[in-house]
Amino acid sequence: MSDGITIRVATAADASILSDLERRSPILTSSGWLIIDRGDDYFAAARLQEDVTILVAERDGEPLGVFCGALHDAVIGDVPRRVLYIHHARIPPEHQRQGLGHRMAAELARRYEGRFDTQYWYISQANTISQGFARRAPNRWPVTPLWLHCRVDAIAGPPVGRSCVPADAADIAAMLNAVHGREHMYVPATPERLRRRLSRDAAQYSWSNLWRTERAVVGVWLQGERIVSILRRFDGTVVERRGAAVLDYGCLPGAEDELEALLRAWAGALAARRFDSLSLFTWPGAPLEPLLRALADGVEAFDFWTPQVPVPDDAWERGVYVDPVYF
Repeated sequence: MSDGITIRVATAADASILSDLERRSPILTSSGWLIIDRGDDYFAAARLQEDVTILVAERDGEPLGVFCGALHDAVIGDVPRRVLYIHHARIPPEHQRQGLGHRMAAELARRYEGRFDTQYWYISQANTISQGFARRAPNRWPVTPLWLHCRVDAIAGPPVGRSCVPADAADIAAMLNAVHGREHMYVPATPERLRRRLSRDAAQYSWSNLWRTERAVVGVWLQGERIVSILRRFDGTVVERRGAAVLDYGCLPGAEDELEALLRAWAGALAARRFDSLSLFTWPGAPLEPLLRALADGVEAFDFWTPQVPVPDDAWERGVYVDPVYF
């Protein structure tokens, strides 16, 4: 480029550079400015994804920003799709307003050209800065994914159920499908899809991360072992969080109490290991929303776009599934 800016694919050798860029790029939320610190293992979350590309922009060797995309399957309006998730765009304030975000987005689309039906992304409704990036994009959905945060010490319960094993795959798939089967963006679980999901990085998320009872299952990623978040509240106070994320949850009809017991059991185990929060997703009007909201200490609403695929007419009724692996 004539201004000396180059964009290339990041490698493992860039891990510390990428983590530094992210630490210097706080995210505006409804509670304050959120700083994500991925430490020495920037690529930990990416290893859980199916097909991910991480771009870094530079000028004369100086890192300016990072931009990520991940290709995966989804089902929208009962039509199977290949979708490109746009995420973790981090540009420090001193390098903003130079068009870097749009340049990196264009480069990512070029690299995946012909391989996806639509891009998609989530932006917190409170993040007015990032909202500006997408203000002209078509097909913003009317239903808003909800990111729930639970204080583990507040909801901790006794041990329940057991860890899963590969022989549980069919049962797990049935439980997940019972809760999420009609949601847009959800691909019905099968034993084979579960095996692939749980083998991408078994050290982070595998069968032992899934706990089950007879009719419910909850899978938790201990992201706080690798990623720390720091919230600078608007009143000036600073809170450091070591959290975990529910990546999979489901139950058969009538087993909502078993699902809640598993969530509380996980909270108890996390509290004992000095984690402080557990997060998961739902959407307004979801059958389990009242139960999950009752456990939550905080809620962040996100807008959601699929610019190349129209919003289904029944989006409000069926809702949106968010796979936290792609968030």
